[in-house]
Amino acid sequence: MNAKQRGSVTVELVLLTPVLVLLGLFVLFLGRSSGAQLHVQHAADVGARAASMVSSAAMSNEAKSAVFRDLGATNTECIKPVVYFKKSLQKSFWVVTVTVKCIVNSSGLTMIGAQEKTVSAESTEYVDVYTAR
Repeated sequence: MNAKQRGSVTVELVLLTPVLVLLGLFVLFLGRSSGAQLHVQHAADVGARAASMVSSAAMSNEAKSAVFRDLGATNTECIKPVVYFKKSLQKSFWVVTVTVKCIVNSSGLTMIGAQEKTVSAESTEYVDVYTAR
């Protein structure tokens, strides 16, 4: 390799490195977003299941505490989670619906201009008539 070719490889590397770094940060952001979505869906499922198995008076508190426990245990990339609880009658059965929303943590990703992204999930369970009295 002569001196001209070595110089062109250096220039190519200098030009390509920022693009590769931005691509890596973008992939990291996508990973955080999809991971947060999976964790939020699982937390909503856990919250709805927990609420369906306790008495009517304790359903809302049990759903919220189960969601926060699950999000804390999975160490998710989710900040400021919000939990909504609803109990309704469908046909002749009671159902509970838990909705979880949170903001994906985008700290360290300002180079790519990552905006706040909110993920949400909803889960519905039939109330266990033998347990929840």
